[in-house]
Amino acid sequence: MMTKKENFIRAVLVVFWLLILTRIPAFINGTLDAVTLVSTIVELGFFIWGIVILRRSAQGPQ
Repeated sequence: MMTKKENFIRAVLVVFWLLILTRIPAFINGTLDAVTLVSTIVELGFFIWGIVILRRSAQGPQ
């Protein structure tokens, strides 16, 4: 059963994924600046961290 915490994490993952998708044109056009690159890497890190948290909670307590 999903808890409120899992719902929140899923919502945040969707937002981070949408942010990452908005950066694709900058990657393709080559107009990516350093700040955008760093923020994309940080967002990707949070995205992966959220997936790890959801996978651990899906496995149940250990």
